[in-house]
Amino acid sequence: MTNYESSYKESSGTQTFLFRIAMWWRIGYGFFRLIFGFILLNVVGTPISDIFYKIASHELSQDPNDILIQTLTPIVNNFPITITYFVAIYFLFWGILDITLSILLLKHKMWAFPLTIVLISGFVVYEVYRFTHTHSIVLLGVIVIDAIIALLIYRERKSLLG
Repeated sequence: MTNYESSYKESSGTQTFLFRIAMWWRIGYGFFRLIFGFILLNVVGTPISDIFYKIASHELSQDPNDILIQTLTPIVNNFPITITYFVAIYFLFWGILDITLSILLLKHKMWAFPLTIVLISGFVVYEVYRFTHTHSIVLLGVIVIDAIIALLIYRERKSLLG
């Protein structure tokens, strides 16, 4: 075996390992989305400010001058959004899709590779659009993670095809 073949097998092994970690990450994230979606179904029609106060009430009873609560209160008070079925269904749908596609990718169902890459790429385009408006560092991190996962999926597909 030549040095090139040896380093290719090492690289391929590392790549497959990273691909599997990425798919398990997506499965875990998908379950998080499902749980969050089911929670949101229970509070449809409730203003976000009501949910915030319910969650923060214990902290407020212990320390009414809590800096985090005091900072978030004006923001939440001016947040006119109520939880809708759309938001809950959105999380449920994408949770199921993440879990299903990740399992299919782990089983090397070849048709799932391009579909997943297209879906992730679409989200990355939308996330970049949102980033241009929000300049959110968290969103930038999500963009980087999604791009890396799409690249890992692409490379895994390429290595499976030979």
